[in-house]
Amino acid sequence: MTHDAGADSAWKVSGAITVTNPNDWEDITVDVTDSINNGGSCVVSGATSVLVPKSGSVSRDYVCTYASAPSPAAFSNTGTATWNAVTASTVASSAARIVTGAFGDPTKLVDDSVTVTDPLGGDLLGTVHSADSSPAVFTYSNTVTGTPGTCKTVDNTATFKTNTTLTTGSAKQSVKLCVGADLSVAKTATPGFTRTYSWNISKAVDKTVVKQVGGSATFNYTVVANETGFTDSGWQVTGSITVTNPNDWEDITASVADGGSCTLSGGPTITVKHATPVVLTYVCTFGSNPGSGVNTATATWNAGTYFTPDGTASGTAGYTFGAPTKLVNSPIHVTDTFKGALGSVTATDDLAHLATGTFTYARVIAIPQFGCTPYPNTAKIVETQQTADASVKVCGPIRTGALTIGFWQNKNGQAIINGCASTAGVCNSGTWLRQFASFQDLSVTATCAQVAAYFTGVFNVANAGGTTMNPMLKAQMLATALNVYFSNPALGGNKIGALAPIGGVTIDLTNIGGSENVSGAFGGATSMTVMQMLTYAAGQSNLGGSTWYGNNKTTQGLAKDAFDGINNQIVFGP
Repeated sequence: MTHDAGADSAWKVSGAITVTNPNDWEDITVDVTDSINNGGSCVVSGATSVLVPKSGSVSRDYVCTYASAPSPAAFSNTGTATWNAVTASTVASSAARIVTGAFGDPTKLVDDSVTVTDPLGGDLLGTVHSADSSPAVFTYSNTVTGTPGTCKTVDNTATFKTNTTLTTGSAKQSVKLCVGADLSVAKTATPGFTRTYSWNISKAVDKTVVKQVGGSATFNYTVVANETGFTDSGWQVTGSITVTNPNDWEDITASVADGGSCTLSGGPTITVKHATPVVLTYVCTFGSNPGSGVNTATATWNAGTYFTPDGTASGTAGYTFGAPTKLVNSPIHVTDTFKGALGSVTATDDLAHLATGTFTYARVIAIPQFGCTPYPNTAKIVETQQTADASVKVCGPIRTGALTIGFWQNKNGQAIINGCASTAGVCNSGTWLRQFASFQDLSVTATCAQVAAYFTGVFNVANAGGTTMNPMLKAQMLATALNVYFSNPALGGNKIGALAPIGGVTIDLTNIGGSENVSGAFGGATSMTVMQMLTYAAGQSNLGGSTWYGNNKTTQGLAKDAFDGINNQIVFGP
């Protein structure tokens, strides 16, 4: 409590002026004035026309006031009475009296003491006087109990009251008590691992090659996908760690750790604000299945800095590994380059009864006019990229360019034979034909015209109606020999426009015309070149072909069909 030295005011000099009339025979009327010599201003009450009775006295009060402190403090105060000397028949017309004095201590003290009160200090603290030292100090204590996590404000007002004017004043002071509460930690734990299933795939087709003349062929495919087992990996526990700050008056910086081989996203140092929990995610990894356990997350901070009871808090969550949480390669999807999507197969965990999926479909493929066309076909497991192939081939006849017996009989064929080169008048084609026993009834000196006539003669008697097949076999074989000779630039020239010399073309003897097996006429061989076929068949004949294959008509028919197939381009490659 403080006070100043006081403020002086209301300086004044007051008193009474007494005027006495010594005359016993007359009353005198006077005016009364007052003056002071140290700055005061004086006023006399009832100062004018004052009747002073004969042999009597009259008193008038006066007061001298100051606007500021008198200077000097000592003063002379003069009271004066004035009258009309003529009227009063007196010698003088005035009379005065001087009084001296000086200002000293104040004559009145205002508010020179106060009482001080405080509700938390037991109400009345004490009284302070103006003579007491300043400041005057009052001390007391007050115990405040706080609430953890928040702040409490206590307001306090001290009041004084003066003793004279009862003026009051006050001073207010507030204190705040903040009590820290520990952070809290909560967490979740979700176990999981990956199961990867293994598979194999196979593909089969009911036939791989079809040889036929025209039409189409149907292929029946079977695709099988088999589960072969599974492998587990990637054991991990994932979850979240939530750190909450219950304090509404402070943020807390803490470090967060999680046990085991664990990785935090964010952190490990975090600042936790009130009403805004911090959530961290974590992943704990294991090299093998750990079974079950408890995962603990811990937050630590400086308890002294944040005024908390403790500097650590933990949260736990249990986990138990069960079924896999991620499946790889289940289900699988099987596709086919021709058929597209075949279907799917879902794996099983029963190792005694692993999953299998079988898919079948048919494919119809048109036969080319000539030659072979391959059709590769691949089945695939989309997820593993495993594949299995089953390729097929469809074949039309070989495009040799050979011509029929009818061609060699008509004018075009006859013209080719007639136009053949000769040596010393002997037709070169005739000489070449005579290497085969079957045609050695042709004259060794035959001209080209005679060779042409020789073919006409053979053609004219060609039939299969007798006891043997010799006439028709001879005609077909002779046409084949001419095709060989006139397709080879080194022999008779490529007069028939063959793609290659026909004698070198290899023939599948098991599939003449798309179905007939003529191997029996060629020593059981499954394939031969055309030239080899001519040589072999000629070896089964006597000179001129009257006896052939022991005149076994069935065998002769097989040989005839083989050469007929060559001439009609309905034979196939091996």
